[in-house]
Order: sequence, then structure tokens, then C-alpha cells
Amino acid sequence: MINPMADKAEMFWKWFAQHNGAYLNIDDLEEDAREQLLDELLKHLHDYCDQLYFETGETPAGNPELIITAEGDTDFFDWVECLVDNAPAIGNWSFIAFAQPHGGRNVINFEDVELKPAEMWFLPLENKNQPASIGIKVCMPNYDVVKGSQWFKAAVYKVLDTVLGEKSFALDIEYVGYDKLPDDPAEKGMIELVELPAYIKWKKSKLAKP
Repeated sequence: MINPMADKAEMFWKWFAQHNGAYLNIDDLEEDAREQLLDELLKHLHDYCDQLYFETGETPAGNPELIITAEGDTDFFDWVECLVDNAPAIGNWSFIAFAQPHGGRNVINFEDVELKPAEMWFLPLENKNQPASIGIKVCMPNYDVVKGSQWFKAAVYKVLDTVLGEKSFALDIEYVGYDKLPDDPAEKGMIELVELPAYIKWKKSKLAKP
């Protein structure tokens, strides 16, 4: 059976196999040359699927990596997975599906909003009608300062994307609320935001028990 998605993935990887060398030291290039190469990569990625994007970087071992992301749009998760699943071995490259979690220890600056995940907490929310769903209220000490920004919601989502990774945030979290961090968050049943991945894992295991 013909698989158009896989056929288009093969075309992308054929191009990347021929041109990947140009991206190995891309950060050392002048800005114009770097932008031209990145635009070329995005063009070929969009020939595969125009709703996907990419990040380049290095693995902890120092090998080059290419991360394919749908920026949280679950309608295109199959496209991400198909492309990475069909990736051939190309040099020392690592090909990764979805933006990965980064622990949430860095400061997140999104337009005019600055958030520090290490200072943020969350309150688990229960939905009696949907006991398997996961809802959270995210609280931060500077809530009154940043809540009025048009970028506030996007900044919080960027934090959650960083803490959880693209796939978990999109598939595991049903609802996100916001509030100011109280003086005694632990006494009010709140959990540090960096512990959110562990909480999700715990809740899933709890729901899986008969």
C-alpha cells in the first residue's frame, strides 16, 4: 500500500542526507548565511508538512541533533512521528520527535513576560465528571505584574512546554488556570512546578490500577 506521508518523508531525508554537512557548524556562520540555510531547511520541511517546524542543537554527548516539532498541535503529531520514524542514519545526527523537557530551571522570557519556573507552583484540580483528566492552577509570585500582558498565557504555556515537553503538555494537560502564589503554597496543597512530570506519572499510575 502506498503511504504518501512516508514517501514525502523519504524525499525530505534524501535532501537532508545530501546537505546536512552545511548545518554542522551553522552557529559559526555570519547571520545572513545562517538564516539562508535555516530558511532552506524549513522550506524542505514544509514540503513534507507545512505545519511542522524544527530546532537544531547538540546532544549532551556533543553530537548534532534535529528536533521536529508541531508546536503542540496534536493534529500533526502523526506527521512528526512518521518523519522521525523514517529517518535514516546520517553521520552522528540524532533526530528527535517533539520538543523535549528541559527541567524548568531556566528563566523564560516571552516578549514582555519573564517567568521563573523554579519559583512557580501548581495546584492539582479535580473534575468529578472527568476523573482521568488533569487540570492545574499555575501560581507565580509576579502574577500581578505579568497577568495584564497579551503574552501572559503564551508565556505560561512556554513554561509548561519546557517543564513537560511538547507531547506531554499537549496530551496530558486538560486545563490550565492561573493565580498569584500564596505565602504558604505547600500548606495549601500546592506542588512545585518542576515536579509536574512526576505528578503526571503518579496520577497515570493511580488511574491504571484496577
